[in-house]
Amino acid sequence: MKWTIPEKIIELGRNYVQKGRVLSAEPDYNERIWHAEVMGSKLYEVRLDGSPLEKDWCTCAYWQDHQYCRHTVAVELYLKQKGISRVIDKPTTEFIASRSEVFTKGFSRILAKPAATTVPALALECQVEMVAENLFRPEENLFSLQLKVGFLANKKRLYVVKNIYDFLEMWFLEGNYEINQEKVHLARSAFDEEINGLLLELYGLAKTQQLGGSNANLDRTRFAKRALLLPPQQGGRLLEEMSRLRVLQLKLDKKITRKISFSENKRPLDFSVESKAGGYWLKFQTLFDYYLANYHWGVIGNHFYSFDNQQEEIYLTLQQLLKRFKEQAIAYDKSELLPLFKEVVPLLKKIGTVTVVEEILAELVDEPLALKMYFHREKAEITLRIDAHYGTAIYSTDKKHQQLPTTKKVLRDTKEEKQLAQRFLALGYQETATGMAKTLPQGSALYQFFTQELPFFRQFGEVVLSKALRELFLDAQQFRPQLSIKESDSWLDIHFDISGIDDDEIDAILQRLLNQENFYTMKNGEILSLESESFQQASQFLQQLRHRLQKDTVELKVPKYQALFLKEQEQDFDIPIDWAPSLQQLTLDLIHPENYQVDLPTALQAELRPYQLTGFRWLKMLSDYHLGGILADEMGLGKTLQAITYLLAEKESTDNQLLRAVIVAPASLIYNWQAELKKFAPSLQVCVVSGSKAERQQLLTAAADVFITSYGTLRQDSQIYEEAQLNYLILDEAQMVKNSASKTAQALRDLTIPKRFALSGTPIENNLGELWSLFQIIMPGFFPSKEKFNQLSTAMVAQMIRPFVLRRAKSDVLDDLPEKIEMNIYSDLTEEQKTVYLAHLRQMQEQVAGMDSNAFKQNRIGILAGLTRLRQICCHPKLFIPDYVGDSGKLEQLKELVVTAKENNHKILLFSQFTSMLTIIEEEFQKLGISTFYLRGSTNPKRRLEMVNAFNEGEKDVFLISLKAGGTGLNLTGADTVILYDLWWNPAVEEQAAGRAHRIGQKNVVEVWRLLAEGTVEERIDLLQNEKRKLFQQVIQGDEEQLQRLTEDDIRTILSIGAEN
Repeated sequence: MKWTIPEKIIELGRNYVQKGRVLSAEPDYNERIWHAEVMGSKLYEVRLDGSPLEKDWCTCAYWQDHQYCRHTVAVELYLKQKGISRVIDKPTTEFIASRSEVFTKGFSRILAKPAATTVPALALECQVEMVAENLFRPEENLFSLQLKVGFLANKKRLYVVKNIYDFLEMWFLEGNYEINQEKVHLARSAFDEEINGLLLELYGLAKTQQLGGSNANLDRTRFAKRALLLPPQQGGRLLEEMSRLRVLQLKLDKKITRKISFSENKRPLDFSVESKAGGYWLKFQTLFDYYLANYHWGVIGNHFYSFDNQQEEIYLTLQQLLKRFKEQAIAYDKSELLPLFKEVVPLLKKIGTVTVVEEILAELVDEPLALKMYFHREKAEITLRIDAHYGTAIYSTDKKHQQLPTTKKVLRDTKEEKQLAQRFLALGYQETATGMAKTLPQGSALYQFFTQELPFFRQFGEVVLSKALRELFLDAQQFRPQLSIKESDSWLDIHFDISGIDDDEIDAILQRLLNQENFYTMKNGEILSLESESFQQASQFLQQLRHRLQKDTVELKVPKYQALFLKEQEQDFDIPIDWAPSLQQLTLDLIHPENYQVDLPTALQAELRPYQLTGFRWLKMLSDYHLGGILADEMGLGKTLQAITYLLAEKESTDNQLLRAVIVAPASLIYNWQAELKKFAPSLQVCVVSGSKAERQQLLTAAADVFITSYGTLRQDSQIYEEAQLNYLILDEAQMVKNSASKTAQALRDLTIPKRFALSGTPIENNLGELWSLFQIIMPGFFPSKEKFNQLSTAMVAQMIRPFVLRRAKSDVLDDLPEKIEMNIYSDLTEEQKTVYLAHLRQMQEQVAGMDSNAFKQNRIGILAGLTRLRQICCHPKLFIPDYVGDSGKLEQLKELVVTAKENNHKILLFSQFTSMLTIIEEEFQKLGISTFYLRGSTNPKRRLEMVNAFNEGEKDVFLISLKAGGTGLNLTGADTVILYDLWWNPAVEEQAAGRAHRIGQKNVVEVWRLLAEGTVEERIDLLQNEKRKLFQQVIQGDEEQLQRLTEDDIRTILSIGAEN
């Protein structure tokens, strides 16, 4: 059993074994699998892995999420209880069954089973009757349910189940139960399949009532443990099911019913209003035989009807009144006709049909109420008249407009009429002789009148406005906003116009759209709604531009690099935009940089691949438009060569004047750049800026085209570089400045170099904030402030950067690059290693499980240190415990892998985050006669280059590399195997490591082996890495997933804290 399974899951599995819920477990020797069945809330199929890998499987939902569950644990504990090992050893040849034997044996089990007739068929009857009867309020009675059971062969002799709980439990477990002093096997086959379904529901009901104590009022009766209460929520469905299955015996008032139905008729009762001398009769033709308020049921014969709360209140009131009068008809005088039809008949119609004789109907106007509200503008007031229409009869607040019948009585809905009047009073209207009135509102109050108040009243009736009032609210459909965009130096000028509106009001309207306001008050007091489709489109468009705008009256300015963004926004918003011709060409070049017309530099000593030529054109196009970008090609595609080609082209386009470009790279790569420039662009004058500060300052005054420096050196010399009058900035491995708060990032932002580009295969490693930091350096102001940037959707960020980030993958552009094969290789911890690991894991689990989010944040550093210790133990406990005595499963596996690889003439790059682990590996390899290079963080750049060249020329078997020291800038195509000894949180770091061998120049298939200790935090880290790959895909490559840095949830998942059972 895996040691990572929580104790509470093991306890649940143990409980299942004790209750006999493991129904079967049979071995398959050929497949080395145990096939088992476990009874949980339903029957589950379990497969237990008979190999040491313990890769079990279950059909339950919990296993799908966790890869373990109570059912797999129960099967293993069941086997242990019987003294059987879960590991199935391969039997000797003579005992291995052929496929035909296995097939035949499977069918022979059916024949081996006892005949179905050996289990006597049983009959069931469900007796339902009233219990806890309330003589004074019978509608509050409840039903009880008892069971009778007997043999189907003698169905007339059924016996009352004396303990319904024991019976249902034995049925669930398929045990024995005594019926009439005879033990009977309650097998599933003893009952009809549908009866078993009913019993399963009753079993669940019994468990609920046992736990909740809801049978307390049964315990005081003669029923004791023989009965269940029929709950109101399930009662109707259960009764219908019993009736359908013909097992129901329903007893109501000494009358027994075996078949019932629930009717959909919501108004089953019958009433009538008839004439009599001097008045009317209200008669009750059909009423319920019983009404059960707890169930909301009315019963007529064997038909059941469900009532809602209002219907129930009406019927219970009627029932109580009829008890008082003990009559089936109520007499009304002629004078009571209106109260009868206004207050009684409408309620009775909700529970039944009311039949009224024609001569009574002739005395009434019984028409629905239709309200009309007439609004007028009279000087500084809004006046209101309300008319209530009942057919042709009209009641009006202005008596001049009333039209009343002379011979009929009108059934007025005075309640609704009064409620409407109260609503107007609540909104500040005052009563007048002809209706109501209020002061004419201004500004926002007038806008609210038209957009909120009037729509509110339209739900109660028809609203009619006078012409003078209508003209105060302008029809926004008549006014359509338009934009025109022109080029002005490095800016785009956006002019905003609205047809039909004077220029002196447009600026104010624009400001309100920018502020996302809903209306504008014209100078003459008229209201212009800004909520029409065209104005809302304009508002949304402006919101997308808001952080980019430089506003100057009606002229809006945005940086030129927003041209393509604006063009794409034009497609999303239905706004007419007039583009200047020069801007049409700019947007076309941004969309299709591969078509940009530019000549290759004549002095270039290299032949570019097609995708590299596109990369060069992209760089040159952006540069010519005074824009910047990030070349984000996958490692090994020649970003360096593309950048050198661009610099050389710039040199030749300026009549060979000095470029004065600075390349900033990690310290370990500055001499690589020097060598590459010498190789591909020997005509460029190159200067490596190194030495003392005074020497570096002197070097920057040299007549050079390209200066090469490191990030650390530039940070120290930031003031010197600000004064150096440089023209070009190239950042290599630009993810080095992903932290915008770092001093290096700040120093780069302070530079005033006009043309800037970044090179990085991983411009996003952890979060989008890293991308923000890079763009603040290469295109200042491109993104809004950090706070506003964090509010942008990932899709919006991806859309914004698309023209300025060029990313190609090897698989897309290099047909001749050999395949890269990646695989995870798992090892077991040794027993000593496992003991140390489990002790530290449990300590961390207990520590973290008790923390809330605040405590977690306060202890985050300590928790991360604890996770590092667990990872170190997976590598070798000696990294953490110097006096550890014992082996490491992973190290032993590594030695076997490397010895085999050497025998097959493979050359290996081996990465680890832990330099002390690399030292242990180096010592072990020496014992095995395996020769190594070892690249540490302290290795100086020149020695580093010497070792790389020697390894690529065939020296030594293995190149040991610290993951952080050697993850970037190395070209190690002499290797064809990459081993990642331990995992890092961020997959981008591992991708860079693998890219050292899988790049241009590689002739062999490259295998990448990731070593994982099975059943440990390393497996969880592997899952986390898969999530972390998704953000890069989303923003740089266009997928739709999201990434967070190592969060509290990530850590809790790694430690398996908070698993549900």
